[in-house]
Parts: sequence; C-alpha cells; structure tokens
Amino acid sequence: MEYALVVLVACMVATSRAFPQGENIPGRVCISMTPPSLAPMAGHGAVPQTAQSPYSVKADGMYYTTGQYVTVYITGPAFKGFMIQARSASNASNTDAMGTWMATNGVTIKNPNCNALVHMDNSDKTNLTLMWMPPAMDVGPIKFMATVVQVRITFWIQNLSNQLMPNVTMTTPATTTLTPETTTGAASISVSLLALSVAALKHLF
Repeated sequence: MEYALVVLVACMVATSRAFPQGENIPGRVCISMTPPSLAPMAGHGAVPQTAQSPYSVKADGMYYTTGQYVTVYITGPAFKGFMIQARSASNASNTDAMGTWMATNGVTIKNPNCNALVHMDNSDKTNLTLMWMPPAMDVGPIKFMATVVQVRITFWIQNLSNQLMPNVTMTTPATTTLTPETTTGAASISVSLLALSVAALKHLF
C-alpha cells in the first residue's frame, strides 16, 4: 500500500513538472513542434492526436505589413500549454520561424530556444489573443502553426491558421502630360507669306 502511494505521488510530481513553463521547452522540438516523449515519466510520454483538432488558429485580415502587429487567436476548449510560430506558406521545407512575438504578462512568454511564443505556466487557458510582428522584409505568404496541449498526454500539432500575404505598396508610375505644340505663330507666318505672294503677282500683271 505504501509502495503504491509513493508511485502515485511520484506520478503527480512528474506530471506537474513536465515542462510547466514553455520557456523550458528544449530547442530540439522547434522544428517538429512535438512535445518531447523520452520516457513515460519524462516529457509528455505520448504521441500527437490524429483525430480532428478542437482548436482553431486564426489571424486577423489577409495581409501583413512591416512594422504593424498582426493579431492571432487560439480558440477552443481549455488547454494547458501551446507553442506557436509563423512559417512560410509557400515552402513546406522551410521550417524557419519568422517574425517576433509580443509576450503577455502572466500568460505567454518567448521561448529562447525557438522563435516562438509559448505558455508561461500550465494553468487552464482559453481563447488566447496573441500579437505577432512581421520581419523587416517581405518573406512571402505565411501561416501560423501551433501545437496545443489539452492535458499532458493529449495534444495536437500543426494546427494551421489562414494564410497572410505581404502587403506590398504599389507605386503608381508618374504620368507625363504632353502639351500640344502651339501653331498660332506658324499660321500667322503662313498668312503673311501668302499676302506677299498675292501682291507680287499683282505687280506682274
């Protein structure tokens, strides 16, 4: 009985310490965004869910503009943790995380190992509103990719948002207005020459 109690307490402690702070997520998960599964008592000890995710990731608008924050939402039933990155929407082989995130006091924190925003603790969360700053240059179309952990062993990876395109400001080419040449002077000269010709003809006859 005492042995069973010790095992139960150990399980509870391990569960509460399985990356309760997202900033401690190791860098090796930055690309796969899959929580570590090293052993039943280390990391999450589970594989991602294959059923339809109950979580939605949505970005405001259709475009992103350099120097302007984009609002991103994670909605769904209560969850313990998350990790979100901005990635290329046109090149699946490009796993670089783009842009930067604004941390929210008491809720989110930037992960130092990945260019990502993560949970600050494993308390229940719902309907998060996040702020993402695009990079200084046009990186093409992007999507937001999130891993959402409902409970320690139940999580979904590759929750994708809608696509955002770069907001390229088009420069309107300058138009040149052509001014018709003035023909009044030429017409006056032609009339004067005609008058002289008529006068000369009169002298001949």
